[in-house]
Amino acid sequence: MADVKLEKVIKRFGKVETIHGIDLDIKHGEFVVFVGPSGCGKSTLLRMIAGLEEVTEGEVYIGDNRVTNWQPSKREIAMVFQSYALYPHMSVRQNMSFGLEVTGQPKALIEQRVAEAARILKLDELFERKPKELSGGQRQRVAIGRTIVRQPEIFLFDEPLSNLDAELRVQMRIEISKLHEQLGNTMIYVTHDQVEAMTMADKIVVLRDGIIEQVGTPLELYHQPVNKFVAGFIGSPKMNFLPVTVLSANKNEIKVILHDGQQLSLNYDGRTLNEGDKLSLGIRPEHFSSGNSADISLDVNIDVAEHLGGTTYIYSDIAGQAVTIEADSDVVFERGEIKTFSFHLSRCHLFAADGRRMEAIAEVRVVEKAVA
Repeated sequence: MADVKLEKVIKRFGKVETIHGIDLDIKHGEFVVFVGPSGCGKSTLLRMIAGLEEVTEGEVYIGDNRVTNWQPSKREIAMVFQSYALYPHMSVRQNMSFGLEVTGQPKALIEQRVAEAARILKLDELFERKPKELSGGQRQRVAIGRTIVRQPEIFLFDEPLSNLDAELRVQMRIEISKLHEQLGNTMIYVTHDQVEAMTMADKIVVLRDGIIEQVGTPLELYHQPVNKFVAGFIGSPKMNFLPVTVLSANKNEIKVILHDGQQLSLNYDGRTLNEGDKLSLGIRPEHFSSGNSADISLDVNIDVAEHLGGTTYIYSDIAGQAVTIEADSDVVFERGEIKTFSFHLSRCHLFAADGRRMEAIAEVRVVEKAVA
């Protein structure tokens, strides 16, 4: 079974520590995506699993084997890189078979595996072409095919779609997801694109500055982010954060005031709060509605309106915070207009000053609403 387990994994480059004691369990057959901003350590973590980076401290297990100090060739893994790294003088067939040939595999076995990989990736008609005769998407499929023929226990992908245009990225996302369904292997995929993470993953690992912020399914991270960083990173466009100030708090109820004087009494998780504490009320762009039909209504001065056909995005500034609203696509909004939008508090998240989500916000209800 191709389970992957990391125990207290640390990576240092000289005196600089970039990975800070990561613990992670990946089950056999899972499609796990490492996601986070540039420099968060996701590619370094992947390369340590592959054996391409030395582990400074901690342990890496694949199945029942402690592989921390094993060479990459012994780990039953195959890696697809951002660059296709195809041999330019070889045909598609030769690129896919070369790795098996150098290990002395029987010719019949090589032909069988190459034919099967080509069938899965629809490369049959491209067998005799050289890389320069292929599109970016075709080259990436050849690179994936080269790993499939090895029949590894684990596939590792290091931002494999970043060199493709938008249309090809969507196509390749679908193809890689189908490949996972067909093969059933463990796949670990690195990207900075949270849309790729949300659409492909069984489980997402959100990283920041060499630590794991949260691990969960795409919908768990979307609906139950542990902090403002995860809430703002997962979802496109990202979550909006409206500043609120604490007026009073008791055991399980808090009264806050918004920037425009609206006062709300909310259920919360009972942590210690004081009058004047600054909190953030998080609401996603898609959870706004036009008019004042929901719990909270805001008058929004439209800075920019993007009419995209099926969707319209409104961009504005509220109390010094950039706000994005997904609006009715059938309505034409003009720059400089003031429009009313509203949202239900049941859709909101409340974040403390340290960024942590206040757990009971999912139970939130309006007890009082008044304009000061």
